[in-house]
Amino acid sequence: MARSKALNEYLANKHRGGENNQKGGLYEDFYAVFQIVSCLAKYKHQLDDVSFQTQLEDTFVDDLLIAQPDVNVYHQLKNTQQVAWGKVEKIGDIAFDFAHQIEDCKERDESFALKLIFSVQKTSVKEEIPELIEGYSEAEWFPYQQDINQLVLISSDLKKALRSISAEGADAQDDQLANIATLFLGVWRGANSKSRVSLSDLIKKAESEKRVNLAIYPDTVISKECKKILDAIVGIEYHVSGRMFYWRFGFMKGECPWPDEMEQKIIDTRPRTKLDLIALLG
Repeated sequence: MARSKALNEYLANKHRGGENNQKGGLYEDFYAVFQIVSCLAKYKHQLDDVSFQTQLEDTFVDDLLIAQPDVNVYHQLKNTQQVAWGKVEKIGDIAFDFAHQIEDCKERDESFALKLIFSVQKTSVKEEIPELIEGYSEAEWFPYQQDINQLVLISSDLKKALRSISAEGADAQDDQLANIATLFLGVWRGANSKSRVSLSDLIKKAESEKRVNLAIYPDTVISKECKKILDAIVGIEYHVSGRMFYWRFGFMKGECPWPDEMEQKIIDTRPRTKLDLIALLG
């Protein structure tokens, strides 16, 4: 069904306003990081099948689209002191945008869901979804902080998502989780999110950071020749997870990235004692 001229003008103005507000939008960026790490854990074997896009043109619920294998989830984010659905029939209200997004998605015979994400804690928007849109809409609270490290400290949901992809899992410390969040914040900001960006594209960019290890990376393989040298050193315990090498001598422990050149160093120098190996690993 063709839209009216007034509705098209409204959408064009909404998109221009969204582009301006997107500049430096910490809340939008931090929420995207939360969703990226959550989807990495859920779809680690389908990274090409999940993509993210922001500020969608000609779209009513347009802040963030997460295209998943079975459903497209449209998000509107509100980092304001007050948030309310308003009226379905009033142009510019959240309920108005959601109602028209539902119409568009149904017209395309699309599998979809709509989400309102808000930062203010004292609101009843979760319980007061207008009847005409409630079958396809939900509201979720996500906290706001001005710093990603502070957000990791206060958000149990973000911590849980980060731990799910951390090589240390439940043992991961806050600083390790913050490193992962910071990594994906940089990756996300460096991506052209106005076009669809797949999880596989994001993880490829993340792999350039050697000091951050993720459980979703395939485990590095230590060659038989290198294992023979390591196993001959008295008292060593070691394992690889992802692309990191973890070692322990009694109460001493450490870790380091495990690229091919490190393995070759061990083969070339053939350390015989724990001190020799520790000096080599750095």
